[in-house]
Amino acid sequence: MKYNFHKNKLFQSFAKVSKGNFRRSLSFRIHQLFQKLNKYPNDIVIETASVCNLNCTICRSVKADLGRKNRFMSADLFKKIIDDIAPICNTIGVSYCGEPLLNKDIFKMIHYATKRGLSVSMLTNGILLNAEAREGILDSGLNFMAVSMDGATKHTYESIRIGASFETLVENIRLFVKERKNRRLSYPSIDLQMVVTQKNIHEVDAFEKLARDLGVERAYLKSLHIDRSREDVDYVESLEKDYFVNSTSLPSRYITNEQGNLELKDKRLCPQKLQTPVITTDGDVLPCCFDIFGEHVLGNVTNQRFLDSWNSDKYIDFRGDLAMHRKLPMCASCLPSNYKIINKILF
Repeated sequence: MKYNFHKNKLFQSFAKVSKGNFRRSLSFRIHQLFQKLNKYPNDIVIETASVCNLNCTICRSVKADLGRKNRFMSADLFKKIIDDIAPICNTIGVSYCGEPLLNKDIFKMIHYATKRGLSVSMLTNGILLNAEAREGILDSGLNFMAVSMDGATKHTYESIRIGASFETLVENIRLFVKERKNRRLSYPSIDLQMVVTQKNIHEVDAFEKLARDLGVERAYLKSLHIDRSREDVDYVESLEKDYFVNSTSLPSRYITNEQGNLELKDKRLCPQKLQTPVITTDGDVLPCCFDIFGEHVLGNVTNQRFLDSWNSDKYIDFRGDLAMHRKLPMCASCLPSNYKIINKILF
C-alpha cells in the first residue's frame, strides 16, 4: 500500500513535468530543500472559510462558537499570504474549520497559489462539487483533494453528515473523475476518507468497494478525534459512548486505561513538531490545526509578514516549550507521537 501511494505521487510529478510544468516542479523541489535548510514550516493551512454547509454529528467546529470575525477570507488577504510564504513554503491547504467551496473566490485563490509554485490541497465534504465547481477546480491547478464520506450507504452517511445527500455526493465524485479523465489530467489526486465510528464500522468493506467503483486514487480510514480542549460534557460523552470504536485492528488515537477512560496512546513530543501552522480567515496565526478556538494567537498577517510571526520571540518560545512538550489542554487528545497509526489505507 505504501508503494502504491508513493508510485502515485511519482506518477503525478512526472505527468506534470511532461505537460510543460518543469518550472513549477523545479520550484517545488527547491522549496523543499530551502525548507529543510532553514527549518521553515512543512506546510501551512490557510482557512479560506470558517462556515460550513453541513452540521455533522462528530464535528467539533459546528458544535461551538469559534468567534471568527469573518466567515470567508478575502482574495486580497489570501494573495498577500501567498506572496509572503511562497519563498519559504512549498505546500498549503485551503481547508480548516469550514467548507472551502463556499468561498466565491476559492478557485482564483488556488490558481494564484499554484501559479506561484505552491502545491495546494483541499479537504471538502463534496456536496458543493457541482458542474461549476468541478470546472473551477480542474482549471485552478489544485494538486490534491480529499473528500469526507463517513458512510457507504444513504442511511449511515446522512445520519452522520446532517444536511448532506448521499446520492449527490456519489454523483459529484463520479462526474469529477470522469471530467478529469476527459481532460487527460492526473491531478488533483483524489482521496476518499471515512472516520471510523460505531455508526459505520459495519460498512468498511462497502466503503472500499464504493471508492474503487468511483475511481479515486486512494481510500482510507481515519481515527475519531475527541476534542477535550474546552469542557463540553455532552459532546465528549456522546462521542465516547455512541461513536468511539475500541478495536486493535482499526485506526485509533486512544487506549482505554485502567480506570476505563480513554487516553491518548502516547504523549511524547508533538508529532508535527509545530511545523504546520494555521492562518485563519481573520489573518490570525495559530500554532496548529488543533487550536480551533484560536486560544494561542501568535501573530496576524493582515499587518505583518508571516515570517515576522514565525521568527518572533513569542513563537520561538512557544515552539520550544509549551506545545512541543504537550503542556497545553489541546495537546492532550491531539495525535500520538507516531501519528501514522491513526489512518488505515485501504488502497
